[in-house]
Amino acid sequence: MKQRGFTLLEVMVALGILAFVVLATHQILDSTTKAKAASDEKIAELNGLQTAFRLMDQDFSQMTKREVRNESGDVQDRYIRTGRYILDSQYDGIAFVRDGWVNPINLLPRSELQAVGYRIMDDNLERVYRVYVDQLDNMEPRVQVILKDIEDLKFEFLDEQNEWQEQWEIKALPKAVSVTLKQVDAEPITRLFLVPGDGKVAPPSSNEQDNNNGAGEGFNNG
Repeated sequence: MKQRGFTLLEVMVALGILAFVVLATHQILDSTTKAKAASDEKIAELNGLQTAFRLMDQDFSQMTKREVRNESGDVQDRYIRTGRYILDSQYDGIAFVRDGWVNPINLLPRSELQAVGYRIMDDNLERVYRVYVDQLDNMEPRVQVILKDIEDLKFEFLDEQNEWQEQWEIKALPKAVSVTLKQVDAEPITRLFLVPGDGKVAPPSSNEQDNNNGAGEGFNNG
């Protein structure tokens, strides 16, 4: 029996179908790859936000009324330093002292207090801290970059009358801190953090009465 081969038309139709399948498969693969990349980017962004707010929650929730001395031995006039360009921030910055920096059985040559702050540098959200609370040397604070592509950072404070203040210029801890963070091409995100304070000014300590030396800071501003 004589075998019959494929005609040219049948070959052309088969090649056309194969080309269509390959093209469709490539488009599906390309769309899947782009969707995965976008998903990974969004997950990384969300993880970064969660890390930033988790660190802030740990710091703000353990804020303490600790007076800080600068290189000259002067005591700062507030427990919280905050405002535009604090810590050389592009936007708002904040600096304070927190407790609970774990130091098991005092193995490390430091206390459990930590001078910590948040700022924006080169469009990055940075957490800065000092190993020793009092600024008695020229050591630069240690820096941890938390988020990138930041367009704005703003802090607000809940006072004893349960009213939000954009500035905090009294020697007291607020009841809560509101943090508004805006990344490039994203809507602003606001989070509230409870603070172990009541918004009331504390009476002057004996150190303040004996050493009325003006204001200092736990970090350099320039």
